[in-house]
Amino acid sequence: MKKTIRSLVVLFVLLFTLTSCGVKEDAKTGMTIVDITGNEVNIEKPLEKVLIQGSGSGGPFMTMMALDRDTFADKIIAMDDGISENRNDLWKRLVDANSDLDKIQKIGDISKNEVSPEEILNINPDGIIAPISYKASLDEISKKINIPVIYVDYHDQDLEKHLKSTEIIAKATGLEKNLDGINTFYNEKVGNIIERAKKIEKNPRVYVEIGYSGPSQYDNTYGINKMWGRIIEDTAGENIMRNVLDPDDAKPVNPEYVLNENPEIILITGAIWKEMPDSMKLGFDIKEEDVQKKLEEYVNRQGWRSLDAVKNKNVYAVAHAMCRDMTDFYSYEVLAKIFHADEFKDIDPDKDIKEYYEKFMPIDFEGTWLVKYE
Repeated sequence: MKKTIRSLVVLFVLLFTLTSCGVKEDAKTGMTIVDITGNEVNIEKPLEKVLIQGSGSGGPFMTMMALDRDTFADKIIAMDDGISENRNDLWKRLVDANSDLDKIQKIGDISKNEVSPEEILNINPDGIIAPISYKASLDEISKKINIPVIYVDYHDQDLEKHLKSTEIIAKATGLEKNLDGINTFYNEKVGNIIERAKKIEKNPRVYVEIGYSGPSQYDNTYGINKMWGRIIEDTAGENIMRNVLDPDDAKPVNPEYVLNENPEIILITGAIWKEMPDSMKLGFDIKEEDVQKKLEEYVNRQGWRSLDAVKNKNVYAVAHAMCRDMTDFYSYEVLAKIFHADEFKDIDPDKDIKEYYEKFMPIDFEGTWLVKYE
């Protein structure tokens, strides 16, 4: 009976999201896409030459690939190099599977003012899709070009925004092959966890830090509505930054604060950041023993040996790549099991992520994505 009720709740959220995403079609005027900001964007037909941004961090690339792994690359006329720089292990495998990806024109990061209006006009895309965090920079460029700009939002780690952003990308590009399958899969996994987590009364106190700079330097942690901060809250953890960071902040904190808060669980996120040799590394090409060595460096930070999380060996390396896109259901499942093993013993994150890759991705899932300090 409980399972049936959960399924109905999940179905309701999915139907509400899909019916409220605001895609209007007219034989005379074309299509109107209502993007994640609520802006109405008019296009004559689904985009065929789209310029994308945020390829490795919350942009449309990962979603376009899952929507139709066989044809998505044909839709991209230009893209930033974020995925090759920040998720290099994934990028190399994707290029091996489809060499056409390497032929897509690479441009700079618009949010860092690396792209001029003239460069975009020379590329001549029929539309731009970017994360909402690019809006300030793109708004300035939009004044000088007559090209539709569509925003999506995966950074907030909001269930409804994830589903809506995926629908927006699918409708805007015509890559609708797997739309229902992806959104249903994601909604069932994440919606189920969020609903169950709401009923848990005692939440462990958690500190999360991106492992970009490595153990020698404290790096970004997150407010309760930002990326990992939001996932922690949604999976019945208590983010120790809730009272010192604004909800949407991502920045380092004073080491003394972490020591004084004495978290019960510590999460260090890792990826393959090409330019950061000392970073925490997790991904396709990584061995568990190398992650253990890096975790040892973290727990040897000044004062960390006295923390409850370290004394009880509740320190984990988790994959930073499993955030800000439709594969991040894996992180919800992993954190739910770390925080509340008994309550979520029925969930199998590795099984589910392998199923997602088999259904929607052009490569196999392998590698090291979660390690517990031993």
